[in-house]
Amino acid sequence: MILTTIDWLTLALVVITGFYAWATFRILRVNEGVVAAMREQTEAQLRPYVVISVAPRIGTTLLCLTVKNTGRSPAVNLRMKFDRDFFKNGEKREGNNLAALSAFTNPIESLAPESPLIFILGVGGTIFGSQSDPSVCPTVFSIQATYQHGAREYAEKSTIDIRPMLSSTVEQDPVAEELKRLCESIEKVAKRQ
Repeated sequence: MILTTIDWLTLALVVITGFYAWATFRILRVNEGVVAAMREQTEAQLRPYVVISVAPRIGTTLLCLTVKNTGRSPAVNLRMKFDRDFFKNGEKREGNNLAALSAFTNPIESLAPESPLIFILGVGGTIFGSQSDPSVCPTVFSIQATYQHGAREYAEKSTIDIRPMLSSTVEQDPVAEELKRLCESIEKVAKRQ
């Protein structure tokens, strides 16, 4: 069997077409990966992020638990649950258990972006005091949060450790301090008259 020029050209076209098909398939796979990465990045930018943290109120030793959606979309059907009881200011009485509050026992229909929920934990001296009971006012506890955005559900566990705040200094607002001094000066002047 003798191959003619047309046969050689046909064979070359088959090889070239096969190479193009393989290259096109590889490009398709790479593009699918790029599209998936872009979809994940877009979701990460637009999704809600429920952040649970503790911080002292400025100028005081009052510790507050803050739940905030730092994302760009509302956190829908937000459910939060303490892993143990936490009684405000170490006072074990009705209505003081944060774990039993509505925000931690019932779903929150929607938590808008940048909308904080603030709960008082207590004064640092009481929480860390020698009379403090860790079963009433624990210094380490966890809060489980589950929420939805679109068809996705997110579940995050935040472990809160307030022990590092022991012996830390209180943040002062310089503007508030100046206003306080100004008020005191005005009161002194008013008393003289």
